[in-house]
Amino acid sequence: MRAKIIIIGAGIGGLAAALALQRRGFKVAVYERTAEIREIGAGLMIWANARRALRDLGVDSALEAASSCVNVMRQCNYATGEVISARTNEQIIEKYGFATLQVHRGDLNRVLVEAVRANDPEALHPGHEFVSLKQDSSGAAVSFANGASDHGDAVIGADGNASAVRSFLFPGEATRFNGQVAFRALIPDELVPSSVREHEQAMHAGPKRYLLHYPLRGGRIMNLIGCGQAAAWEEEGWAIPATNEEFAEAYADFAPDLVELIHNIPPGALFKWGLRDRDPLKSWVLGRVAMLGDAAHPMTPFLGQGACIAIEDALLLGRAFAASASVTEALRRYEDARKERGTNVQLWSREEGLALQDPTLPRRSAVDRGLLDYNPASVSV
Repeated sequence: MRAKIIIIGAGIGGLAAALALQRRGFKVAVYERTAEIREIGAGLMIWANARRALRDLGVDSALEAASSCVNVMRQCNYATGEVISARTNEQIIEKYGFATLQVHRGDLNRVLVEAVRANDPEALHPGHEFVSLKQDSSGAAVSFANGASDHGDAVIGADGNASAVRSFLFPGEATRFNGQVAFRALIPDELVPSSVREHEQAMHAGPKRYLLHYPLRGGRIMNLIGCGQAAAWEEEGWAIPATNEEFAEAYADFAPDLVELIHNIPPGALFKWGLRDRDPLKSWVLGRVAMLGDAAHPMTPFLGQGACIAIEDALLLGRAFAASASVTEALRRYEDARKERGTNVQLWSREEGLALQDPTLPRRSAVDRGLLDYNPASVSV
């Protein structure tokens, strides 16, 4: 099959999908509403399930070289800092074949952009905000706010949690605040208290809140995330400036070195956002259009699998097109291969969020749930 695939959204899922399709001989055009294709400063975890896909895409080694890889991942008492349990990366490697990486979003974005452009320098189109689409038996046409348009054989909506493509296809289902407000910051290593640095990666789960920290870029910076329950949230976006004082006040009963870390966040480096969610879609596909990543299954951060599941989606999309004789067959294969897993992880992540902030509930991490066993490079499609 020869096909041109239009991808709306140049985030991690959209770029990985473009690369998966290119490597299987398909023409792609990726449209991004922002003027520059880049990720804002934040960290994420890339686990073995996603690394198998990244190896297939030819970028795993480049990402590993730009990332951190801690020796031990710890669970700590939120008030004292005492280590409750620990899992080593050596154990992860022995069981799954890949270490878990601590990754700066910007580095993953850069690696994917460079790979996509190396295949086709004209594939990426920033400054194009999706407005509408039309489709028929001959293909699908998309229109943008700047007056541009394009026509392809299929359209992939990979434009995130608040997906405009999803809202266009399935109107009347807006995102909603899910009762959690998060803080995030990147802190230079020299401002990190020594006791925090020694713990490298640690989860500190407290009543209705948690703090998570881990190093990025070989330990040059520390990524800090605080997430807690809140009654209401009105502001849109996930890069709203916050103050060290309000962050510290919300976590004042946490261990003193953690509160010190919060106070050490450099000016202008702290942001907050209200987590938003959508219910699982009944179908990811409508005609020649399919959803991918957070546009298909908005993922809360509590299992650390949001980017990983989007990367899985991307590889299976590419494999589905390579295995099919038509666009409709490819999208059917993709949905059949991905919908159950994407929906399950979406719901399990919500569940884990409640357990993280309530000691009476059982916790089951991504490892405990067997998510790292999945191999998107070989699963049936």
